[in-house]
Amino acid sequence: MAKFQMVRPTKSWFMTRLFALFTALSGLAACATGQPAPSITQSTISWPLANTQNRVVWVKNITGPADIKNKSGFWLRLQEVVNGAEKTVIDRPHGLLRSAAGALYLADPGRGVVHCLDITNGAYSTIGGRDDAPLRSPIGLAEDNSGRVYITDSMTGMVYRFTPGDGTLKPLLQQALERPTGIAFNPVNKRLYVTDTMASQIVVIEQNGFIQRRIGSRGDGNNGFNRPTDIAIDSRGQMYVTDSLNFRVTVMTPEGQTLHQFGSPGDTGGTFSRPKGIAVDSAGNIYVNDSLMDTVQVFNQNGALQLMFGKKGSDPGQFWMPSGLFIDRLDQIYVADTYNRRIQIFRYLAHSDDVNETNDADLFDKPLSPAR
Repeated sequence: MAKFQMVRPTKSWFMTRLFALFTALSGLAACATGQPAPSITQSTISWPLANTQNRVVWVKNITGPADIKNKSGFWLRLQEVVNGAEKTVIDRPHGLLRSAAGALYLADPGRGVVHCLDITNGAYSTIGGRDDAPLRSPIGLAEDNSGRVYITDSMTGMVYRFTPGDGTLKPLLQQALERPTGIAFNPVNKRLYVTDTMASQIVVIEQNGFIQRRIGSRGDGNNGFNRPTDIAIDSRGQMYVTDSLNFRVTVMTPEGQTLHQFGSPGDTGGTFSRPKGIAVDSAGNIYVNDSLMDTVQVFNQNGALQLMFGKKGSDPGQFWMPSGLFIDRLDQIYVADTYNRRIQIFRYLAHSDDVNETNDADLFDKPLSPAR
């Protein structure tokens, strides 16, 4: 039988840690007695909407659980010095969801998990990640009126339902789709709508898993799609679909009737190179991530361009192939900055008076009141 020998830490190891600890304590003392770091205000990084006084402002980045912990003071920083800083856990973020209860969910196909960030309590967990877990490539996320979370998996072709109360994860469908990606819950008819990218269709699913109908087919006409990637649904039940290889957005009724379409191939404002995530704010503005242009474009209900923000880079407000997009009821905008391995949070200011608010970073930490 092999014998294990305990290796004692060397004197140099102790001296290195002691020096790091002394340096950290000195830095913390300097922070305690010096001028406080300026908080992120709404005028720090902002973008004006065309011909209006409205603004979109940058709020914060999330690269891992440490960015939601409330105890980011002395003891957390001391722990990082002694034990080493927390490793990045987000690999390739895609779909996003801020639940009615306030939890932030992030689909990560790079790790085959959905990250669950409890913003209120600073807790972190994952859905999947075990050998027996069914998730392989989670992409899209949606929440129904009962607080259950739905996850599309592009590799297994399945839609799964996660129940936060008991932590169960079960397949919703009896048969797999070709490549499910985006998913949204319609608050009007209580159905789920899924973009089946390879089938170039929208699949309408009852909450019991029954496929109620399929909308569209491969093509470029009014009822045609060519590799749709994501879907958003507003409070009226109206659908917005990113039709990636038709380089446009299609706006539809819940029954699948096309109302209008906008966009064309290109690399300038109002055109699309690779539209992916889509979301709608409380004022009806339509946000679209373009992963090749590294921007978010904002359109009004008529499809007229209002604003572009972001460019290629790794600084706040810059992107590297963004994908998923979500807007919560506080009009906070969550962007999956995929190859920068982070989430960026922005906020839409509906009124000019909102510019006077200066503690927007704290707004993210406020829980959302449940809406059923």
